[in-house]
Amino acid sequence: MTKQYIQLTPEKRQELLKIAGSSDRLVREQERKNITSLSRSETWKKERENTHPHRIVLGKNSCAWLFSDLLSFIYQQANTHIPSQK
Repeated sequence: MTKQYIQLTPEKRQELLKIAGSSDRLVREQERKNITSLSRSETWKKERENTHPHRIVLGKNSCAWLFSDLLSFIYQQANTHIPSQK
């Protein structure tokens, strides 16, 4: 059974970005592949199953993902709780 991707709350999104030491940004295909290690076709399949963050369409032949969504996806795949930063 595959695990559904759960969208982050704005607070959790900021906590995760703070841990990563980065700000939120758009990530294109090549960087997404480096972050998730999933092929393009596997990502497409997981998006349809709602087990991967959905892409943002930027134009006719252009798309990207939010960096924070990809980080959340990695944490959820590892069954890791996102720790709170105090």
